[in-house]
Amino acid sequence: MGMLDRLRGTPQQRFARRVLTAMRDAGVVSARYLPDQFAIEVRRDAAQAQPAIAYLGNIYRECERAGRAERRERIASFLSAVVFNPGAPDSWEEVAPLLRPLLRTVTFGTGMPASAPRPLRRPAWAYLAEFVVVDQPTSVMYVTDRQLRDWGVTEGTVFDRARRNMAAIARAGGGTDEAPGPRPLIRMVEDGDAYWASHLFVDGWLAAQRSRLGGVPLAFVADTTGMLLVGRGSEDTPETLGKVFELAEQEYRDAARPISPMALTVDETGAVVPFLVPAGHPMYGLTHRTEVILAASEYAAQAAHLESDAFVASCTSAQRPDGTVFTVASWAEGVDTLLPRADYVAFPSDGADPFFVAWDSVAREVDLEPEPGLDPERYRLREWPHPGVVERLRRVATRP
Repeated sequence: MGMLDRLRGTPQQRFARRVLTAMRDAGVVSARYLPDQFAIEVRRDAAQAQPAIAYLGNIYRECERAGRAERRERIASFLSAVVFNPGAPDSWEEVAPLLRPLLRTVTFGTGMPASAPRPLRRPAWAYLAEFVVVDQPTSVMYVTDRQLRDWGVTEGTVFDRARRNMAAIARAGGGTDEAPGPRPLIRMVEDGDAYWASHLFVDGWLAAQRSRLGGVPLAFVADTTGMLLVGRGSEDTPETLGKVFELAEQEYRDAARPISPMALTVDETGAVVPFLVPAGHPMYGLTHRTEVILAASEYAAQAAHLESDAFVASCTSAQRPDGTVFTVASWAEGVDTLLPRADYVAFPSDGADPFFVAWDSVAREVDLEPEPGLDPERYRLREWPHPGVVERLRRVATRP
C-alpha cells in the first residue's frame, strides 16, 4: 500500500466516509464509524434513546460497481430504509397484518455482534432459512426475539401469521395463467411489494404453476431481486436445461445479495423441495453442481465468523477433468476439528500420503455428531480415529 492509499484508506473506509457524510447532511444527531463491524452507530434525533447500528456490508456490495449517480441513489435509499425507518408498530394487533416470510441463506446475519438482537429464523431448505419481516413502505424490518416479548406472542405464532398473510397476497395476485411458448422462462421481478420468493412458503403455490409452465416447476432464487420459473419435462436432459442452470449460477455469482443457485421443485405431494437427484441420474452433474457452489459459499461465510477452540475446516470445491464438481474437507491427525459435511473427507497424516474417503463411508465408521447451534452443520472431531478404523477407511479410499 502506497502513501496515497494509506492517506485515503481502504475502499471500505472510503465508502463508510461517504455514508457518514450523507447521514450528517441528512441531519442526524450523531454518527460514528465502527470499523471492526463495518457499521455506523447513528442517532437520528434527540428523541432516540439508544443509537442504532447500520451495517454497511450489503450496501457496499451493491455500490461496488455502481456509477456516481446510482451510488448516491442507493445510499439515499439506504438512509431512508435503515436510519430513518420509523420502526415496527408496538402492538401485535397492528403489526400482525404486516408480517411476511422471507427467504435468505442460513448464514444471513452471522456477522452481527453477539450483543445484537437475533433475527427470527427457522430452517427452510438446504442451506436456506425462513425469516420474518415487517413490511414497510420503503423497507423491511427483521423480526427479532426481543419483539416477541414486546408483542406477547410465540415464535410459531409469528411464522404462522406471516405465512397466512403471504397466502392472501398470493391469492390476490393470481399468477397461474398459462404462459406462451413450449418452454416459457418466467422472470418474476421483485418490486418491494410482491415478495415473489416468499410465495414458495405458500402451500401449493409452486405446484400450481405446472399448467402455466408446461411441466414440473423449477424455481431459482439466485438473489433478492426476484425469481426465475421454468417447467421440466420427463424428456429433459442436461443439455435442454443446462442454459437455465447456467443463467441462475451466473446471476448468483454476480449478485450483491446472493441467495442460491439451486433449483427448487415439488415432490409428489406438492411440497417444495430442492431439485437434487442421486448419483448416476442423468441430471446429477447439473444439480450437484448447484449444491457444491452453495455449500462452499455458506461454509466459508460461516467460518469467517465462527469462534471456536477447534480448527474450523474448510469445505473446498474442486472440479474434475470432465467438468463435474465435488466438495472435500480435511481431518488431520492430532487436530481437534470442526468438520463440515462434504462429498469426501481427506485424511492427511504425518509420514503418509493423504487419502480420500466418501462421506457415507466415513459416517459408517466414525460417530459423527453435529455440533449444537451450527447451521450449516459441522461435526466436532476431537481425536483421530482408532488405528483399526483408519485401516478400514484406507481400504475404502477412493479418488474424488
